[in-house]
Amino acid sequence: MNKIGIHFGYFNTDWNTDFIRQIGQIKRIGLDILEVAPAPLLALTKKERDAIAETAKENGITLTFSVGLGADQDLASEDENVRNRGIKFTLDTFKIMSEMGANMYSGVDIGAWNQPFTTGVVDKSAVIQRSVNSVKEIMKAAGALGITFAVEVVNRYESSLVNTAKEAMAYVDMVDSPNCKILLDTYHMNIEEDSFADAIRLVGGRLGHFHVGESNRRPPARNGRMPWDEITGALKEIHYQGAVVMEPFIKMGGEVGRDIKVWRDISQDASPEEMEQLVKNAAAMLREKLG
Repeated sequence: MNKIGIHFGYFNTDWNTDFIRQIGQIKRIGLDILEVAPAPLLALTKKERDAIAETAKENGITLTFSVGLGADQDLASEDENVRNRGIKFTLDTFKIMSEMGANMYSGVDIGAWNQPFTTGVVDKSAVIQRSVNSVKEIMKAAGALGITFAVEVVNRYESSLVNTAKEAMAYVDMVDSPNCKILLDTYHMNIEEDSFADAIRLVGGRLGHFHVGESNRRPPARNGRMPWDEITGALKEIHYQGAVVMEPFIKMGGEVGRDIKVWRDISQDASPEEMEQLVKNAAAMLREKLG
């Protein structure tokens, strides 16, 4: 049975949060995974991180890590100093992941997030190669620590490097590491792929992580627009046993609303209790269809 989780940003307006409180919230809702971001955790002391890890363990909650690298950490940058900062940030994250008992690292992790090309480009091979070279360095630590590095397939408005499952397959081939997998996300797939099922089948055994949400980033819903029977059917067809993590963002305001570009109240003025109920309903639907 696939573990079901949610990105911590769903409940927050800013990236810094009380992770211990959120672990309790996730437990109460009935989820298995809390997906967290590295930067807020790197800003804490080791003692504070240890307390979060222990709370997660006591509550049976798995922690997975998802990143959006900044422009000053771009692994594909022409500037070697920028690339090195990105490598160091990733390796620092791996260190705290290992200490906290986490082994899944994903997100916009091969280049800068929200930094697509600003000029007309017809050949991105040099940019891809710089990114691959950086990730190859990172894979040495990933292998030693048993961490899966999942390359997220992201829409054209948030990244220029890997926009489709086909491009991700080629990228992972270039990295050539058993620890380098692929993350597919239904929100991005809805924009870029011709077929949800075909993209999932293409990736097959290289699918390391899976994000779900509606086309407007609401939590998955029975009455939503996404073809959940097709999506979950393809996951079962390839015998995907990994995590299925919701990544909905539906509230305006703060750092989260700004960075995710939520310019209207997609929640329709939902209360905290209603926000939780949306997630409970989504988890029940996903478990039913994946069962």
